[in-house]
Amino acid sequence: MSTNTVLSGSLKDFGLVEVLQVMEMGGMTGAVHLKQSTGHMGIIYVNDGKMANCSEFDPGALTLGDVLQQLGMTTHHHIEQAFAQQLHDPFGKRIGERLIAMGAITQAQLEEALRTKAIWTVRELALWQEGTYEFIASSNVQKLLPYGETSLDISVMRVTMEMVRYSDEWQELRQFLPHGVRSLLQMSPAIPYTMRFDLRTMELFTHVNLYRRVRRIASALRRPELEVSRHLAQLVQHRFLRCVPQDMNPRGNSRQVRLPDPAEKMRLENFELFNLLSRMEQEWAKRETPMEQLPALVEFVNWTMDALAETYRTNGRELGPNTLRSLMFSENLNHMGTYEFRVEQNHIDVEHFAALCREVLSGDMQKAEAFYDQASIVLQRLLSCIFDSINARVANPRERLENQEVWEAMFEQFELPASISPS
Repeated sequence: MSTNTVLSGSLKDFGLVEVLQVMEMGGMTGAVHLKQSTGHMGIIYVNDGKMANCSEFDPGALTLGDVLQQLGMTTHHHIEQAFAQQLHDPFGKRIGERLIAMGAITQAQLEEALRTKAIWTVRELALWQEGTYEFIASSNVQKLLPYGETSLDISVMRVTMEMVRYSDEWQELRQFLPHGVRSLLQMSPAIPYTMRFDLRTMELFTHVNLYRRVRRIASALRRPELEVSRHLAQLVQHRFLRCVPQDMNPRGNSRQVRLPDPAEKMRLENFELFNLLSRMEQEWAKRETPMEQLPALVEFVNWTMDALAETYRTNGRELGPNTLRSLMFSENLNHMGTYEFRVEQNHIDVEHFAALCREVLSGDMQKAEAFYDQASIVLQRLLSCIFDSINARVANPRERLENQEVWEAMFEQFELPASISPS
């Protein structure tokens, strides 16, 4: 897999709309990595010149839950229920898939919400007045996209038209909501004259008191945030509401910029991949025969699950005890012919599998070779599925690509010979 930076510069010199138009004209595939001096980041994924997806790295960034609520598709209760399920099962269904399984939304609604989230996120990035961009080219956008998402392939023309329209609208709104949809509001201390408000305005006042930020208010009201922003801006203009000063430029470790709470809790940047691979490499060097190597792959699966569980504990969470079993069943990797792996508490029973290896590999040569080939394929596929699921939870695309390259280099050492000789 080849990756390289082919385009970079300042957003002051070359606007985001122009950057995307270059991507479109060149039919490029990769990720446009945007960064501000504050450490805030955004990423626009491109596939053959179309927008594949878009992410923003900020605690106040738009989430799929926000979009589903603002479009009136489901409720906060359903979203929290789906998130609670996913929190303990990183290899299982994503939030949208869980909501479909719950009957809270339809597949068509999920697809509409995902496309809307991407467009609404990129139009937010178009408001950046300063920052840098860097295009990371890749031969395969799926290696860049987080969380195992598929490419949305949205027309760049549609995207840029929305970006321009949105930017024009916020030219007017920003004088009343200086931090955009992240603006923090409160009721004015006193209104010096008697006023009568319609029910919708009274509802807005109630939600301002409860949720404060424009985006959160819009999600709670189940109305699009741009529509709510217009109404709130009018109330600020007439001094019924006022914006609260806030620090929108937090300093700190930009590599660990916080995401919205749901996404932040599922990040796996601190997964000890390199220590794990080093341990695997040292152990693999000791295994010389097929009878030793196949059980080693099972041990590597268990080590990887242990490292994942430790990462979860570091993040203040507990990994679901059936995470590995669920992945193996969903990927049809829970068995080899009539043999089914014994799995308990995210561990495969190594001794039981090793006993099978000794029995088969010491018997008929033809059966031994067929077993060896099948076992090595299944176990390497399982390791790859686990790694892909973990790496997809790393937010930074360049870090994901680096992890992928190191993992693939390590797997070259696991390449087992095409045939075996009697032990």
